[in-house]
Amino acid sequence: MALSELYTKYNRVWIPDAEHVWQSAEILTDFKPGETVLELQLEDGTSAKFDHSVNIRGEKLPPLRNPDILVGENDLTALSYLHEPAVLHNLKVRFVESKIIYTYCGIILVAVNPYKTLPIYGDAVIHAYSGQNMGDLDPHIFAVAEEAYKQMAR
Repeated sequence: MALSELYTKYNRVWIPDAEHVWQSAEILTDFKPGETVLELQLEDGTSAKFDHSVNIRGEKLPPLRNPDILVGENDLTALSYLHEPAVLHNLKVRFVESKIIYTYCGIILVAVNPYKTLPIYGDAVIHAYSGQNMGDLDPHIFAVAEEAYKQMAR
């Protein structure tokens, strides 16, 4: 797929931000090959221009944002676009907004330290994950342990 098909009006991108690291913006006009400036509107309604010819991070165009339906996905590999802003945003949504500390990235378990004790390690949780396949239930350290145990026994 050509870049001009991806960077069209109403699609959303991530642009570098000094305070928040990445900020979401909507494309206002279709991108045409050869252009160096992308017309954007930030989430707060202000207009912005992304001049990728002088981008300090070295990217040619800003990373595309995933569709809203994928926001908070429990496996990062299910995202349409897997890059730094997509991973950080997904982890933020899961941890800050939903209070979920575990997220899969394929067979890898990503954990965000909540810096407090959580009631997610009791006997009932152990039994819930016992005998289950990884991915059948929400991401959890017990799912990884169960998968390791099954593979060792096999």
